[in-house]
Amino acid sequence: MLTGWRNFDEAFRTIDFLHRHFDDAFYDRLVAPARELPRRRVAWPAINVSETKEAYVYRAEVPGLAEGEVTVQIEDDALLLRGERKTQAPEGYQVHVRERAPFAFARKLALPGRVDASAVTATMKDGVLVVTLPKSKDALPRQIAVKAG
Repeated sequence: MLTGWRNFDEAFRTIDFLHRHFDDAFYDRLVAPARELPRRRVAWPAINVSETKEAYVYRAEVPGLAEGEVTVQIEDDALLLRGERKTQAPEGYQVHVRERAPFAFARKLALPGRVDASAVTATMKDGVLVVTLPKSKDALPRQIAVKAG
């Protein structure tokens, strides 16, 4: 029984969602061997890493996540970022369209050098997580005085 056009819209969104997931699941077996097209996988969140004299700075785009929904850890010479976006409707609200699906992510990024894990800081502003990893005192360049012998 058809009750309205909203049901069709939801059905088409669901079919589109399933098509995309089936394409992702079977791409390597069905399409790639025949055409040998490169597979595009994008890691999320997008991250930029830069280095200063004193620290490594990681900037990750995590729009829509609050500070309590992201965790940062240093583990085995790697930076581990985890997060989860939940899309629960506030109490008393009814959901009509849900295009932003709930998801969880985890990224493990090798550190480019030794860091002082006890001094790592993480801040979030405007959907950008900034993790500052101060370099270990042993890894910092030192000036050595040359004495006449």
